[in-house]
Amino acid sequence: MMMKRLLTLLFIGSVMAFGVIAVAQAESPTVNQAVTRPAMELQSRDVRASWFLHPPTIDGDLSDWPIATKISLTGQNAAAPADSELLREEDLSGWLSVLWTSDRVYLAISVRDEYVVRESRNWMNDDMASIVFDVDQSGDYSVGDVLLTLSPDSLLTVNGGWPAGYEWASTIIDGGWQGEISIPRQEFGGVDFLGDVQVGFNWGLQDNDGIGVESWLSWAGPEYLRPTPDQGTLMFTDGPIRKWVAFHPGVDGYNGLVETTLSSWQPDTNYGNDAQFTIYSRNQFHTLMKFDIPDLGPDVRVLKGRVHIYAESRNHEWTSYVRIYRLLRPWDEGAATWFQADASTRWAVAGANSVGVDREGQAIGGGTLDRLGWFTFNLSSSAVQDMYANPDTNYGIIFRAEEGSSVRYVFTSSEGNGENAPWFEVYAEFPPNSD
Repeated sequence: MMMKRLLTLLFIGSVMAFGVIAVAQAESPTVNQAVTRPAMELQSRDVRASWFLHPPTIDGDLSDWPIATKISLTGQNAAAPADSELLREEDLSGWLSVLWTSDRVYLAISVRDEYVVRESRNWMNDDMASIVFDVDQSGDYSVGDVLLTLSPDSLLTVNGGWPAGYEWASTIIDGGWQGEISIPRQEFGGVDFLGDVQVGFNWGLQDNDGIGVESWLSWAGPEYLRPTPDQGTLMFTDGPIRKWVAFHPGVDGYNGLVETTLSSWQPDTNYGNDAQFTIYSRNQFHTLMKFDIPDLGPDVRVLKGRVHIYAESRNHEWTSYVRIYRLLRPWDEGAATWFQADASTRWAVAGANSVGVDREGQAIGGGTLDRLGWFTFNLSSSAVQDMYANPDTNYGIIFRAEEGSSVRYVFTSSEGNGENAPWFEVYAEFPPNSD
């Protein structure tokens, strides 16, 4: 009897050692490959991920997930191994859903498993779900691909390493476990998904019921831990509409843009009604400008913005360098001067030059003045987004020519020639199917 027990333990030990070696080579286990699969109709290996405005909270609870396509994986529809139809669904099966927002890709994973095992810190040895994004669709691993594994105790790996910038959680539930992952869109090479971008795709499950990896399932192809030529495809679809929205003074009822010059030469003079505004290098003339951003509708996001101004004259054919800063206090176009923000309030420092009180210290845009005609200045995305989200604290911007030759550029104002008046535009994201 003792000899029989010893032989049994030696046999189990050899099986566990073989399993560890096989998985350590990052290859799918080859359990019972000799069994022949009966003829069956496989599900489509081409799936879609839809865009959603409001993503779920990453907490391991799938109850707040929107209706999304469930990519099921059972012994009956798995592509591998050959004997997977022998697995009972309650012992190993699951579904995966994928959705995306403008910034991230979200995964929901639900796994049925009678005996959830998480005994080591080596993800290769225990219960686990794997998700493979073959970004370049090469059918083999290459730099830029995204290979994920998630375990029941919230251990996530990305290409075998630590997941910087990811969010994830998993929870053990009755009859199995479930989890969620949020992936930065930059992980997909910074590609914008608006054009129905397609990547190679696969996912899989593995199961350890106490003596090592005993069974596994691959949704498409013979491997579940790396890309293969037999993998499926995932297309990111139903994306939002993004477009530039322009606002011209006096056009379509818009009158939300005002500007005035601050002159150190005439520090008590207001130029709010002038047909021009001036930017003079060496901090001699600055221009204040404020543009209201109208409400663009429900669930619209403003992503970035830019302002356009027209130079109609200059006193020398020299170059000047302009920086643009956000203003931090209210001002009055009809009363602002070098000394005054409005009729009753002085600037903390003349020329609206107190950093932290009159204006910010970090420029949100800028560029070179080196000719006549139109100039376009891109503004910081975060600044424009804040102006839109918080209109009550949108006090506008100040153009300051702090460097360069001593040259004066004169621009058409909103009171001047309407065709060359300053205008601005925002790049906005609208929900799908919006007008």
